[in-house]
Amino acid sequence: MNARGFTLLEVLVALAVLAISAAAVLRQTQLGVQQQQMLELKSTAMWVADDELAALLARPQWPDTGSNEHKVTVRGQEWMIRSDVQTTPDPNLRKIVVDVALADQPEGSALVSFTTYRGQY
Repeated sequence: MNARGFTLLEVLVALAVLAISAAAVLRQTQLGVQQQQMLELKSTAMWVADDELAALLARPQWPDTGSNEHKVTVRGQEWMIRSDVQTTPDPNLRKIVVDVALADQPEGSALVSFTTYRGQY
């Protein structure tokens, strides 16, 4: 009489394939979560940089050249804003660069950097 069913070896191979597939799915899920968190950080950093640029451009006085740093708290996180106002070849135009990073990150690790120009009028 022929017995029907799977041998132990077939069951073990099927379990190994299932385990490898599950590990691959888990890794992809982890990468997706990490990418989502980075996108959220960059989106918030863009909002912070945009707010800072709007505040600089809304000031009635002509911006002085030089750098400035300050911290703000947005969405429960502390952000470091570095703004740098530079001269240009045109004396009636200033270049403004705003870098935004998490406050606990080392200098030079900005998540976003916005550049704009302001004319004197």
